[in-house]
Amino acid sequence: YNDLADQANLLYSAIQKFNTTSTDANLADCRTLWKSSRSAWEQSEGFLFGPVSTNNIDPRIDTWPVNYVDLDSVLNSNAVFSDSYIESLEDALRGFHPIEYLIFGQTGAKTAAQVTAREKQYLLALAENLKKLTVEVATSWKPGTTGNYHDEFTKAGAGSKVYLTKRAAFEELVNAMAGICDEVANGKLEEPYAAQDSTLEESPFSKNSIKDFTNNITSVQNVYLGKYKVDGAGLEDIIKGNFLSLDKNMKLKINSAINALNKITVPFGRAIFEQPQQIEAAQKAINELKNFIEADLMNYVKTSIN
Repeated sequence: YNDLADQANLLYSAIQKFNTTSTDANLADCRTLWKSSRSAWEQSEGFLFGPVSTNNIDPRIDTWPVNYVDLDSVLNSNAVFSDSYIESLEDALRGFHPIEYLIFGQTGAKTAAQVTAREKQYLLALAENLKKLTVEVATSWKPGTTGNYHDEFTKAGAGSKVYLTKRAAFEELVNAMAGICDEVANGKLEEPYAAQDSTLEESPFSKNSIKDFTNNITSVQNVYLGKYKVDGAGLEDIIKGNFLSLDKNMKLKINSAINALNKITVPFGRAIFEQPQQIEAAQKAINELKNFIEADLMNYVKTSIN
C-alpha cells in the first residue's frame, strides 16, 4: 500500500506536468505511471480486506466499465471538479478507469492535442482523488497510528478486536487469496468471454487487462511467500517446514495459473474472439488454484493454527 500511494503520487505529478505542458512525451509519461500504479494496486488484491473493503476504497478507485454517457455529461457540465464533487460521482466515473480512458483514448492512440482543456481539468481532479485514497489506505495500515489495521491483524488472538484468534486472521488471508482467484477466473475473464463483449473488459484502453489478471495471481503468490520488493514472512514459512507436499503443490498451481495467463498473447479484447482455448485454459488453471486454496490450504489453517 505504501508503494501504491507512492506510484499514485507520481502519476498525479505527471498529470500536473501534462496539464502545464501538454506534449505527447508528457502524455506518454502519464501512461507509464498509470501502468505502474495499476501494477501496485492489482498486486494488492490478494488481500482485499480491512479498510480497503470497509471504507469502500476498492470500488471508489477500481470500478469498470467506464460509463461513457455519464462521463460526457460530466465533461459537458459547468461543475467545478473539487474533491467533494469527485467523491459525489458514481464509482464508474472516478478512479483508475476514467483516468485510463482520458489518457489512452478509446483505441489507445490518443494524442496530447486531442485531450481537451476540460478533460485535463477532470483528469487532474481524478488523479488527485486517487492519490488521496491510496494515501488513506496506506495510512490505515501504518503501525503506530491510532486504530491502524496493522495492529488489529498482527495482534490476532492477543488483543485484536477484529480477530479473536490467530486462526481467524489466517482464514481471512486464505479467503482473500481464493476470492481474487474467483474474481479473475469467473468474473474478469468469464464475463467478457461468455458475452463475447469486449466492452466488459477491465482495462481495455491501455490494453493492460492480461497484465492486470497476472498481477492479481501474483498477489496470491505475494501473500503466500510474504514477498513484495522485500522478502518477509509468509504462509510458506509456516507450511514448508511442516507439510512439504502442500507447499510444493501450492507453488506449482500458482505458477501454472501465471503461465496459462502468459499464453494469452494478444490484448484480451481480441483474445475473447481469437484465443478462446487459451482463455479457457487460464480459467481452468486459476480455478484449480482457487479450489486448492479453499480446500487444502484452508484445511491446514483450520487444523494446525489456533
